[in-house]
Amino acid sequence: MGNAYFLVGATASGKSAIAQYIAEREGQLIVSADSMNLYRGMDIGTAKPTADERSRVDYAGIDIAEPIEKFNVASYLESVRPVLKTDRETIVVGGTGLYVKCLTEGFDDVPPENEVLRAELEALEYHALEKRAKKDAPDLYETLTEDDQQNPRRLIRILERANGRDGSQDDPNVGSWNSKPKPKLVGLKVEREVLLERIVARVESMYQRGLIDEAKELSKLDLSQTAMQAIGYAEAFAVLKNEMTQDEAKEQTIIRTRQLAKRQMTWFRNQLNIEWIDAALYPDIQGLAEAVSNAWEKIGPTPLVLN
Repeated sequence: MGNAYFLVGATASGKSAIAQYIAEREGQLIVSADSMNLYRGMDIGTAKPTADERSRVDYAGIDIAEPIEKFNVASYLESVRPVLKTDRETIVVGGTGLYVKCLTEGFDDVPPENEVLRAELEALEYHALEKRAKKDAPDLYETLTEDDQQNPRRLIRILERANGRDGSQDDPNVGSWNSKPKPKLVGLKVEREVLLERIVARVESMYQRGLIDEAKELSKLDLSQTAMQAIGYAEAFAVLKNEMTQDEAKEQTIIRTRQLAKRQMTWFRNQLNIEWIDAALYPDIQGLAEAVSNAWEKIGPTPLVLN
């Protein structure tokens, strides 16, 4: 069992920049807990650390899968376990709450994916998925935003959740995961208006840095559904197909990113034990980094569950 310092937060909250700043100063390894940073060739649209940043800090959990692969949390854990078992001081940073929860509370008690159900649902067209979601998971369907109601991956997810909920009384492992003690972690909190400004700026930067060209190269591959529907890339692919203008694609990417940030914060509040640091209280990256370091010193490194 190893230990690590955790820094979580919504997309565009600035957590990666803080982790980079601290790791450059202190020499830590950074392990990414981001489900999109793991794909090779998907750099601009995922706000992956740049080549220059990665030349100054050692990273793990990045570029560990091809975008044509089906990749899940078990695959992620298998990839990062070796580096997390070393004695090197480590920062885990990211916004994928499931990855963080598995690293801190374990993976063994998570109910396994129902591969038969997943295959069945993935074979359905969108309208058939929508009809089934309304019928089999009406409560969960109503919690989705209008954008997510049109996203097949989100419909599949709520149908899988509904299936797990209905069968929970037959599986003694379901529910035991969330009853485990939750270690204290550190998170960045950013005001909604500031976060939206950052999201807008990030999307503009993505297009200026060549997102369309990156998407053009990716479109030559037999991409996984996850890669095809990734925020930013799905819209860029639509531009390449003349289904959207660039302005429409930018706006849709901003909307989906904002919705992702909201879901991330909901997950963190409900599933994890976070000591939040209000970024608005610190005028510069140095001050915010000191606040994060002080919180880590007070809490201590979090024991990892690397089963």
